[in-house]
Order: sequence, then C-alpha cells, then structure tokens
Amino acid sequence: MDNLSWIRDKDIRRGVNDAIQKTLTPALSEKLFPGHFMVEADGEHFGQTWVFPGLDAWEISGAYLLMGKIRAVLDYFDFAHASQREDGHIPFAVFPIDKPPVAEGAIKNIRYPEDMFTYAPIQREGQPPHSNMSAQQWIGLFEHWVPNNPLGVLGPISYLLTGEDIMSFTNDVNWLREKIGSLEQAGRYVLSCKCENGLIDGAGFYMEMYSRHKWDGVTQCYAIHAFHRLAGLHQKLGDEETAALWLSNANELQTHFQEFFWQEDHYAEYIHPEHGIVDFHGLTDVNWAAVAFGIADEEQSALVWNVMTREHRFWRGDFPTQVISVAYLFRDWEIAERMPFQSLSMGELHDVAAMGRVWYLEAMACIRMNDTARLVKSVELVCAMGARFGGYWFERYQPLQTWDVFPTGAKRYCEYAAILTRIVLGNQHIFS
Repeated sequence: MDNLSWIRDKDIRRGVNDAIQKTLTPALSEKLFPGHFMVEADGEHFGQTWVFPGLDAWEISGAYLLMGKIRAVLDYFDFAHASQREDGHIPFAVFPIDKPPVAEGAIKNIRYPEDMFTYAPIQREGQPPHSNMSAQQWIGLFEHWVPNNPLGVLGPISYLLTGEDIMSFTNDVNWLREKIGSLEQAGRYVLSCKCENGLIDGAGFYMEMYSRHKWDGVTQCYAIHAFHRLAGLHQKLGDEETAALWLSNANELQTHFQEFFWQEDHYAEYIHPEHGIVDFHGLTDVNWAAVAFGIADEEQSALVWNVMTREHRFWRGDFPTQVISVAYLFRDWEIAERMPFQSLSMGELHDVAAMGRVWYLEAMACIRMNDTARLVKSVELVCAMGARFGGYWFERYQPLQTWDVFPTGAKRYCEYAAILTRIVLGNQHIFS
C-alpha cells in the first residue's frame, strides 16, 4: 500500500509509512520460502532463518493483509500448517535443521527427531523468483525454556486467528474447506489444555518472564475469542452443528473466567495453583482483553473502563501500553530461577514493559467502547516514539523509576510497526 495520503494527521501518516517501508517491507524477505518474514526489519536480533508462528506471525500477517500482500500470507500459512503436530499443536518457534540440534539454552526442550517436518512450498502466482522452492527440513519448538512453559497455547490460538483473518480478506470458501480440518485440530488442542477448574492452562499467553503460572487471564480471553472465531469459520461452511459446539465451549470458558477473575470493578491478573488469585500488580492487560473481546458485559465494561482509563501508569513515558500498572511488586514464587545462558540484558521481569501486544488489546478495547479520542492519542504517542528512534520501534519499553521508559530487546522489531499498521489501515474511517 503505497498511497497513504488519506491519513489525515501528518505525524501519523509518517509513522505508518515508516512502519511499512522501514520495518514490515524489509522483514518480508521470502528467501527461505515464499511468504517467509522475519520478526524484525534486519534479522539482527532473532536471526534471518527462524520462524515464529505464534503471536508475531499473527500480528505481522494481519498487517500484510491490510497492505495487500495476501499471496504472501497464504504462503506463510501453508508453512505454519506443515509445522502442526498430529495432536493439533502449533510451535511458537521453528528453525531449519540439517543435523541433530544440541538441546541446551533456549532450545533445551527441543524434541528431536519427533518434531521435525519437511516443507515443500506449492507454486502460487506472484511468488518472487528468489524464493527457495525446494523441500527443506525444519523442527518446531513447542516447550519453552522458562519453567512452567509460558506461551503454551500461543501457537495454536495465533494460527486460528490468522486463518480467520485470511478468510475475512479473501472469503475463499474453497481455501477454508482445505484448511478447516487443521484449524479444528488447533482448536481441539487448546481445548485439551482445559483443567478441572474449567480454565485453560498455558501459563503466560504472551508473557515469558514472569510467566504467570498457571492460569493467565489473557490466555482465557484469547481462548474464548479463538473459539468464537472458529465457530464463525464453521458457519461459513454451513456446519452449524460444529459451530454450536465451539460456541458452547466459548460460553463455558467465559463462565469460568467470570467466576474466577471478576473483582468488583476489574479482573484479576492470573491464578497461581498454590497461591490462588494474583491481583497485586495493580490493574493489568487482562482488563483490556476482557473488554476488547466482548467478554465483559455492559455493566462490567463500564466499571473496567472507568478504572483503566484513569490509571495513567499504563502510558508511562507517554507511551502505550504497560502490561501492569504497578511495576516490580512481586513475590519470590512468581519469579523463575535465572538460567545460566540468559543475557545480562534479560532480567527475570523482562516482560514488565510496554509491548505492542498489550497496546493492541487496549486499542481494540477503545474501539469496542467507542473511545476514539483515546485510540487516536495512543496512535499519536506510538508514532512519536518511532520518530524518536529514526522511524523504528524496540521490542519492549521497560518502566524506570522516573516517568520515562527504557527501550530494550530487538531494535527494529515488527510488533509495534505491525500493530500500528493494523490499527490505522484497519480503521480508515477514524484516521482519514
């Protein structure tokens, strides 16, 4: 999408242009296979050969769809499909393999050769001539190196949401018929993670350090949302019976979520298997998620919106959105043992930060609550932060003891660029 002249505000227009031209476009290298993209503009931090079929892929592919790169997203989805295990699970990371890997460090829980797969791209019109079309061997990473296995259901839920995004753009029922079995398997895997209390295991949905052991509120909200989307996909195929089953699964999980997490005017953060409800980090991203996905009812949404929008610490450093409002108030049992291979720049509370994934939830909640002023202001602040660093965004912005934030992680990360693109291009009536 080259012409952004319809964007009314010049600073927002510049920010979106930087996101597309400086980060998202160069990240779409397509060298390893058609549709391959990196999670940063240059691959300097995470490398040029890894694929991350979890949150990153869903966020970035959604931006590519809005940029008109539908063929590339279809090609990527074929790869993600090939990575799926027989039980429906989708890895959160994948890398090419030509010899047995050494199971240590960040890949200490790799399963070789069980989780190897071969991917040979199919030909599709518009693929670049430099893409590798040969069959290659890959291996998926399904278990995290952090104890309690955070990101446990990130892959399959992100895969479901990417499939739904593709259908919303293409409305290609034939494509959906081909993929619905795989999407159904992914949903069943998530459902298989339901515990006796009715909640979905998986620790931190998109949090690694700290890991929110064991029942993260964001995990519950995303699972409910994904079940609804899967029901909608079955409805597009005229399968009302299966759609009804997934709506029932969504409603049942929503009932348990409300029972365990609602706290008079907000939602708790997570539930620990020994220490119970965790609700002492101030207000958290769980509230944005419950509103964004329509899980909070009208009365609850009004109460949540009142307390959340008055909490100025979510925008510490004039930048959205911190994951929690009260930073660094932690119990020792929340913090995982430090691994010997961890970088000195990666602390045990690395994810106590502003991240694009949290801003996305806030932005979607703004849209649901019709709070256009807050949405636009958040976009302005994100664009300003990008301009501050030459038109690029970092992976995380950690809170300091002063009002400011400290940028850390990958320096040209795709997440904020992708979310900015999704918000603005996906809501042209607001920004034109």
